[in-house]
Amino acid sequence: MVSLFLSSLGWTYSDFVPLKERAQGHSLAGALQGNESVYSNPAGTLFSETYTVDGTFAFPKSFSASIVDTRTNSIGGGIGYFKEQGLEPTSLSQGIRLTGGSRISQNWAMGIAGKAIWGKREGQEISYKDADAGLLWNGEIVTAGLVLRNVFGGKSSFGQEREISAGARVGYSQTFYLSGSAHSKFEKIVPYEYGFGVEYISPWHFSLMGGYRFQVGTKAENPSYWSTGISFLSPRLSLHYAVEFPQLSDEETAHLLGLSMAF
Repeated sequence: MVSLFLSSLGWTYSDFVPLKERAQGHSLAGALQGNESVYSNPAGTLFSETYTVDGTFAFPKSFSASIVDTRTNSIGGGIGYFKEQGLEPTSLSQGIRLTGGSRISQNWAMGIAGKAIWGKREGQEISYKDADAGLLWNGEIVTAGLVLRNVFGGKSSFGQEREISAGARVGYSQTFYLSGSAHSKFEKIVPYEYGFGVEYISPWHFSLMGGYRFQVGTKAENPSYWSTGISFLSPRLSLHYAVEFPQLSDEETAHLLGLSMAF
């Protein structure tokens, strides 16, 4: 599922949040594998030392690609490109994100993401530029993230507003993780969506994940989604698959296939 589809329902909360991260609860605390932090929390990878290339394909016609480098120096960063196809054949969005950030203490990191989005709406070419800011607290058991999206106000034509999100992930023995998140409009801090996730990382080089997210309100206006996924992991190459099941009959099941390479 892509954000243009969510936008048509009136409850998008980001430009492009990969389905696999939503299947993990969209904790905003950085992905355990892959470069989802390029599209989620700009500070998400700053407590790891990595150089990775990540690509995801969201069926049928949307995809993203990104590169993250937090190994070369103390200022980590990444760049990502995404393309999203909406419900209508002429509804198409593309975007570039450039992130940078650094640890500011032993447990805190801060990141900024500049973004440029362009596409078509009702036959008209439109675009906008904005920025996201992210904060990450990294503890031994709990990792928590806070993100302010569209610092300069977003653009209504894309269904983008200034929003704030918070999330956390709790881990046990580097094997079992629970995640949760809440998303709110900035002007009135009342969460409109909640997400929860669980992940099990096996010693046999695979992980299993499951998630559930819902928006506060009536079922007809605010649908809910179940998601699940599996990843096959290795030090150099990881493969990810995730699927999300809508609870409304007029929506389609969404699939995502991803590949991560570490250097």
